[in-house]
Amino acid sequence: MVALPMVMVSCYDDDLPPESLYTYQNDMMSDYLKKNSRFSEFAKIVEKAGRMDLLSTYGTYTCFAPTNEAVAAYLQSRGLSSVDGLTVEDCDSITCTALVDQIYYLVDLDGRSSLRENNLMGSSVTVEAVMIPHDNTLDDDIEADSVITYRLNRSGMIIYELSNDSVENGVVQPVDAVVSWSNQTLPYLMKEDDHISIFNTCLALTGLDEQLQRIQDLSYDPRYWREEKKMEGLYYSGAQWDYCHVPDQRNYGYTAFAVPDSILAEYATIDPAYGKNITSWEDLYDYACTKYTEGAGSDYYGKSEEALQDSRNPLHKLIAYHLLDRKGMYDKLYTNCTVYRREINPTEWYSTMNPNSTLKVEYVYGANKFKGTSEINNLYINRMYDPDRPQLTMRGAIVSKTIAPGLTQLARNGIYYYIDRLIDFGPETQEKVFNARMRIDFYTLFPEFMNNDLRTELTAGRGAPEDPDADAKNYIFPTGYCDNVEVEEDGDFIYQGCRNYYWSYEGDEVNLRSDNESYDITFQLPSVPTGQYQIRLGFTAMAHRGIAQFYVDGVAQGIPLDMRSPQSTDFEREKRGWQNYSSLSGEALDQCKKDMHNGGWYHGPLAVRYVTTGQNSLKNDNLLSTSNSAPFANGCGLLRKVIFEGPLDNKVKHTMRIRSVLSIGGAELMLDYLEIVPKSVYGIEGDGKGEDDL
Repeated sequence: MVALPMVMVSCYDDDLPPESLYTYQNDMMSDYLKKNSRFSEFAKIVEKAGRMDLLSTYGTYTCFAPTNEAVAAYLQSRGLSSVDGLTVEDCDSITCTALVDQIYYLVDLDGRSSLRENNLMGSSVTVEAVMIPHDNTLDDDIEADSVITYRLNRSGMIIYELSNDSVENGVVQPVDAVVSWSNQTLPYLMKEDDHISIFNTCLALTGLDEQLQRIQDLSYDPRYWREEKKMEGLYYSGAQWDYCHVPDQRNYGYTAFAVPDSILAEYATIDPAYGKNITSWEDLYDYACTKYTEGAGSDYYGKSEEALQDSRNPLHKLIAYHLLDRKGMYDKLYTNCTVYRREINPTEWYSTMNPNSTLKVEYVYGANKFKGTSEINNLYINRMYDPDRPQLTMRGAIVSKTIAPGLTQLARNGIYYYIDRLIDFGPETQEKVFNARMRIDFYTLFPEFMNNDLRTELTAGRGAPEDPDADAKNYIFPTGYCDNVEVEEDGDFIYQGCRNYYWSYEGDEVNLRSDNESYDITFQLPSVPTGQYQIRLGFTAMAHRGIAQFYVDGVAQGIPLDMRSPQSTDFEREKRGWQNYSSLSGEALDQCKKDMHNGGWYHGPLAVRYVTTGQNSLKNDNLLSTSNSAPFANGCGLLRKVIFEGPLDNKVKHTMRIRSVLSIGGAELMLDYLEIVPKSVYGIEGDGKGEDDL
C-alpha cells in the first residue's frame, strides 16, 4: 500500500521567518495569557471555564485570543458589565471555540475556507481572507501598503501586527472580536437569514427542517469499544503495522445549498427555458412540477400540507435534492489529493436527501480541457462539459464560499451555502450530467466519515501509520457505526488516512481484514439513472491481499476476485494482460487495452498520480506535476476490475456485498474507489469517441 519509505519531517515552521518563531520560548500558553495585560479579560474567561490547566500542558495549540476590547464589546452585546455575568458554560464555549489542537501560523491559512482541525467545541472553523491597510513606514520588513489577514467564523479577525506569537505549546493569534459559534441546528440558523426566505418556507412546508435536527448519537460509547472490545490498537495488514483509532464520536451533519430570493426573483432571465420569475413558495412549487412530472394528478402531488410532506411530491423532491446528510465544509467537499488538475477537475458524487438521487460536485480549474466557459477556481454542482461531447454541456450551479455579511453559516450540526441556480435530478440532469464515468471514492460513500471529520488534509503529514499521533489517522469502525452498512463481527472495517504517496485514489482507502480469516460486508450503492452500467472496483494488487466474492443485490458476480500480486510486471502481464501505459503507443496500446478489457480489467487512471519524490516532499497537492509523481496507469497492480455489468434501476436501492474467500493471516481486501459507468460511455464501438483513460 505504501509506495515509498516514510521519513518524519516537521511541517510547522516551513516558510516562516526565524524572528516569528518561539517569541515566548519559555512560556506556556497559560503563562502568556496571564502575563499579557492585553488579554487579562480572556484569561478570566479561561480560568472560569476551568481550562487554564489544559493550556499549561505541552501540546500543539492555536489560541485565537480576543483582546480586552473584544471581550468588552462581546459583554456589551450580551447586556453584561463584566466576565462575572457569564456562566461557566458561556466561558467554556468561548474558550473551546477559540482553541484548536493544531498549530496555525498566518501562512498556513492561505487559500483556506476552513481549518483542517475542529476546535475544542468539536466544530469546524471557517476562514476568510481579508485585505487590510498596512503602515509600511512602521514596518521595515513589509513594503506593501496592504496585507492579508483572516476572519474566523465571520467574526473575530486576526490582528496582523500581533499575529504569530509562538509559545512552548503552540501559537497565539490575537483577534479583534470573540470568535462566534452557534448552538443552533441548521434549520434554525437558516431561519435567521432573510435572504433565503422562500427556501426556508419550503423547508418548513415539506417537513424537511425536522429531518435536519440530529446532532449526535449519545448512545455511542467509544470507551466500550476501546476498553471492553479492545478494538483500538495496532493491526497488521501484511505490508506494515497500522495504528487504528476508534472514532471519538458519532456525529450527524447536514449541508444545504440554498438559492437566495434575489436569484429566484430574476429566474426568467437566468433560465429563459423556464421563462418565469419565482417570488413565492407557490411559484417554486410550479417550477418543481416542470422537473418532476411523475405522479401528476396523484394525491401526493398537490399543495396540501400532507402532500407537501410526501417524499414523492415535486416540491419535496426539489428541496430535498438541495440537502446532503453530511456536513460538507467547502474545502472538504472535494480534494486535490492525487488528482492531477492539469488533466481533470476534482470531482465527487454525493447521495442527496431526495431518495434515490445523486449530485455531482466539481471544482473547475483553468488548466485542463474540461474548463469550457465556466468560471475557474469555483465549485460547481451538476456541471457538465466535455469537449468531445459538447451536446451534453450543462452550466450547473456555482457554490458561494460565504453568505451575506453579518450572518453565520456554520450551525452546530451543519453548514449552508448560497448557490446561483436551482438544481434537480430531472430528465435533463440525468441525461447530461450522469452520462459520464462516475468515479466515487469510498470515503464519500459513508456520510459518517465526513460528519466525524475522519479525513485529514495533511496528505504528506507527520508520523508513520503505526504512530497513534500521526497526522493522517486510521480508523476502525464498531458494528453499527455506519448506517446502510452491515459488517459481520469477525471482520474488521478500517479506513486508512489520507497520504498522497499511497497507491490510493485521493490518498485514502478502506480495508477489510480479519484475524479469524472471515469478513463479510454489505453496503448500499449510490443511485444512478435507470440504464445499463459497468461497476468497477479500483484497487492495488499486492502480495498480502486476499480473495473475495462480490455480489450485487445478493447475486454473485463472476468468480472471486484475487487481489494478490507480487508487484511484478511479468506477473501482471501474464495474469491480467497489463503493460506499462507510457511504454506503449498507437496500435500496441490499443491492443493492450483490448486484451485487458476482454478480461474485465483496466489500467489505473492516467490523470490520478501518486508522489514519487518522498514523503513530506509535497505538502500542497496543487503542486502535483509530472516531475514529482507518477500516474496510476503506469503502476504495476494499480488496477480497475469490472465487478458488474448489467441493468440498474433508479427505483431500487442496490447493494454490494463482499465476502472473504481467502484472508489467511489478516490478508486484506482493498476498497479504494468505485466507477459506475453507463453503457453510453464504456460501450462505444466503431468510429465513436470511446471512453478516455483519464
